[in-house]
Amino acid sequence: MPGTDRTGLAGPLRRALAEAGWLSPSAQVNMPGADGDGGGGAEPVVGVDLGGTKLHAVLYDPVRHRLLDRVEPTDPRGGTDVTSQIAQLVAALTSAAGLPAGPPPRVAVGCPGAPDPVSGAVLHAPNIPGWDRMDVPGDLEARLGARPLVHNDANLAAWGEHAWQPGGGSDLAFVAVGTGVGLGLVLGGRLYAGSRGLAGEVAHLPIGADPFDPVNLVHGPLEQQVSGAGIERRYLELAGRRRPAPEVFAAADDGDGAAAQVLDDLGRLLALALRAVRAIVDPATFVLGGGIGSRPEMLAATRRWLTVTEGESLQVRTSTFGNRAALAGALAAAVSTHRA
Repeated sequence: MPGTDRTGLAGPLRRALAEAGWLSPSAQVNMPGADGDGGGGAEPVVGVDLGGTKLHAVLYDPVRHRLLDRVEPTDPRGGTDVTSQIAQLVAALTSAAGLPAGPPPRVAVGCPGAPDPVSGAVLHAPNIPGWDRMDVPGDLEARLGARPLVHNDANLAAWGEHAWQPGGGSDLAFVAVGTGVGLGLVLGGRLYAGSRGLAGEVAHLPIGADPFDPVNLVHGPLEQQVSGAGIERRYLELAGRRRPAPEVFAAADDGDGAAAQVLDDLGRLLALALRAVRAIVDPATFVLGGGIGSRPEMLAATRRWLTVTEGESLQVRTSTFGNRAALAGALAAAVSTHRA
């Protein structure tokens, strides 16, 4: 479980992230043991963000104090084709960095679904076929030469927002809204995934749609409504024609009443979801992220509905890192991973 900086790289990596424009230069590291200088002999760290359509990896080179990144489409075959793709991408970044021979890089991978800490299988990730029937960390270890950390992407996004932010408090919930919806939790200063990795699977909250309808059993009732596809469906219901989610946002800005109603509905459902999460774990801060959740319109709509029921008691902000939140968390996790 990510926690203490075990490499001395957290401080230099924070500076590299600030220099690359990922976060404010004044940000500190909310991670014990993060005061080292990450001497030139330290091995590199790699953060990987795996999605159903895109694979993005970032390597921090401690020798030349720089970030290198690559993006490519996710192999749609899933299974070992994707673990092989991740290993090849890490090897390509290591080669591009021109680093001297040494131990393999520390790697942390964020992915959709719920990694099982016992079997290594990744459950509830329909966009990565076959990962629910294999030991993902074990297969990656055989390919990389060292065991990586594999976590839910929303969990790592939560850890990134916590680890790299000053004064972030010890309890934080990251709500990712995009193609799907997910939740990452940092409680008591530690990443919390639950006994089977299923903590935060808010897609299945019985909000917005019938949880017993077979249509909602795969993606979950909340996700059916609070997602890119949900925005498109709701706009079709109100306006009688289809528009992808980005166009709905643009139409709302241009005064389209149906589009404005869609965004207001979305804010209302997000407010209900945040209230449900608060009733159980009561985090100090909620962070909205993902391609949809990080938009300022979503923060405004969610706050508007929260004010109706909660006044100003819920602290909600948008993600510092935007669509790089899971990568930022993966890098933070990589510097705090035990080396076997």
